[in-house]
Amino acid sequence: MTISSGQNYKRLHLNPVYMVLGFSLMFLAVMAIFSSSASAHGYIESPASRAALCKSGENTNCGNIQYEPQSLEAKGNFPAAGPADGEITGAGVFPELYEQTPTRWAKVDMNGGANTFTWKLTAAHATKEWKYYITKKGWDPSKPLARADLELFCSIDDGGKRPDFTVSHTCNVPTDRSGYNLILGVWEISDTGNAFYQVIDVNLNNNDGGGETPAPDTQAPTAPANLMSTSTTATSVALSWSAASDNVGVTGYDIYKGSTLAGSVAGSVLNYTVNGLTANTAYDFTVKAIDAAGNVSSASNVVTVTTSNAAATYPDWNAATSYVGGSKVTYNGVNYEAKWWTLGETPGEADVLKVLP
Repeated sequence: MTISSGQNYKRLHLNPVYMVLGFSLMFLAVMAIFSSSASAHGYIESPASRAALCKSGENTNCGNIQYEPQSLEAKGNFPAAGPADGEITGAGVFPELYEQTPTRWAKVDMNGGANTFTWKLTAAHATKEWKYYITKKGWDPSKPLARADLELFCSIDDGGKRPDFTVSHTCNVPTDRSGYNLILGVWEISDTGNAFYQVIDVNLNNNDGGGETPAPDTQAPTAPANLMSTSTTATSVALSWSAASDNVGVTGYDIYKGSTLAGSVAGSVLNYTVNGLTANTAYDFTVKAIDAAGNVSSASNVVTVTTSNAAATYPDWNAATSYVGGSKVTYNGVNYEAKWWTLGETPGEADVLKVLP
């Protein structure tokens, strides 16, 4: 069959819709490559940061940061801006890194004085400055990190220049504190308003008074004693114990349900309530003491507690609801019955609401 030149033209002519779609896809691909190459990312490789130790596997249960330790990015201009208190160690993005107890994270041994901090940059970016903070003397390692816990000890102004992919700074780490401390490195970017946050868990070997550095504290606290249950519900067990002792000082206690960490408290707190339990179930509890160097005591005596039978479920108490005598409500996992008419009187505090057996 003979094909006319007009028919040939129609067959070779590209549909405008497909041309636009093709150019759009090419544009998006180029922009994706450009934005990836322009994005600033980096982490402290040495001494290994918390995120770096997640990458190496020395820290566990870290979440996605184990795959991208360079991605702890948040608003810059720290401490005036940046991640909220309690979220600094995870840059407000990686909640697993907010967790803070004396024993949660692997520590890097460090002496006070001159130390070199090395960043590995996966995408270099014009830089405003580098800042290094350390926890103040007497900070509480059982609480998430807050701005008030930190003091600046080193800063380097880069004036907007683009750094190499490996950046090292030598800073004088304070020698007036020892044991477990956090060092926070902040990389302030000059043209995005963002910064990268890297925390290092360090065991500082200082003698707090100058002179020769003593050997690290390796003496563990004594085991807590007299662990007992003080109250039990269908879903919770309240515990108390006697204080442990240590050659330097106990900084906290870890409470275990079997072999699982149930919670932690500061060294001055000698009680804890384990929640989220199953009714009519036996549990074994122990407590261990921790000192500032991260030394952990042997376990306390074992206490076996059986939770109460599950009580009947009643409507949650509401301060805006009036109740007549005989009305039953639940408040904080405990069931109550109104003796007479009541409105706004809190269960457990008001005599009008009695605890049901």
